[in-house]
Amino acid sequence: MSDANSQSASLAPERVATLLGRAAVLAVLLLFMVGWLRAMGRPWVCPCGTVELWQGALTAEENSQQFSDWYSALHVIFGMALFGFVHAMKPHWATGAKLVVAVASSAAWEAMENTPVLIELFSNATNAVPYFGDSILNAIGDTLFVALGFLAAAKLPAWVTVLIALALEATIAFAIQDGFVIGTLRLFGVDI
Repeated sequence: MSDANSQSASLAPERVATLLGRAAVLAVLLLFMVGWLRAMGRPWVCPCGTVELWQGALTAEENSQQFSDWYSALHVIFGMALFGFVHAMKPHWATGAKLVVAVASSAAWEAMENTPVLIELFSNATNAVPYFGDSILNAIGDTLFVALGFLAAAKLPAWVTVLIALALEATIAFAIQDGFVIGTLRLFGVDI
């Protein structure tokens, strides 16, 4: 066996331990997020009584209640942006370590997004889409979509990532008249 082969074989258990450690940290982050959301009184699933993988209609009783919806694409964009930010701050970190930071950021956002203050802020914005907070199912889906966007950005050239993000934002803007740009303008009182 060559020195390179014996060296890579001896590193395999360390790599497995690192991967298992990161997976454990990701699981703890998700459990913490779920626990926080339950403590905040968020429902496990849509109070409407149905559980769906996709909810495409904007209805007050189901917005942000199903596993995925139009806003899932915004979480993909957020994951892409997190990759760019974390990679710029820590370019030498392994992708798995950067992913842990991205999932922690997403879990923190989900915890904050579902506080009464932010629910009220989003629901009282000019021409806002009805929003009453997320179900835990939706928050888990949102976090998985952040991870998906992060991993896509980690693999794709930056220019492709930017084009995908712009296409997703435009799709949401045309499909439901919302998105990062429109939503931010509404928060500032612009009548859109």
